[in-house]
Amino acid sequence: MKVSVKRKINASSEELWAYLGDYSNIHRFHPMLKGSHFTGENTTCEVGSTRQCDFKDGNYLKERIVEWKEGSHYTADIYDSSMPVKSAQATLGLTPIDENHTEAYMHVEMTTKYFILTPLMYFMFRFITAPGILKGLEKLYQSESQLKIVNV
Repeated sequence: MKVSVKRKINASSEELWAYLGDYSNIHRFHPMLKGSHFTGENTTCEVGSTRQCDFKDGNYLKERIVEWKEGSHYTADIYDSSMPVKSAQATLGLTPIDENHTEAYMHVEMTTKYFILTPLMYFMFRFITAPGILKGLEKLYQSESQLKIVNV
């Protein structure tokens, strides 16, 4: 199963990368997560870094960065999960449109443990999860940029 979702955001890619590139804190803009944190000894955002994402419903997944391009994108491989996922990779990234607009994107490739769940997982990622993550990124940027304006 492959899913790709894009969202145009009124912000520079540099401003958005400050949030997207904060690998261990994806819970700040992922609407289904209650928390996320680095695991293992490596606590930097680079190939080999690992994190655990804890979902509000009690599920978890553990991911490892397999590709990192600073300021642009990263790809994470899910290596352990309580969900019915056999294997998965997700790429989150940014493509500058101009100095004040960016296209945020998420690409997911996934195999479920049970074939019958594939259509449901596709629907969830295509129409709920991936759009929610990108919208969450936009909302976090907007709320924190408004705080900067107020505090100036």
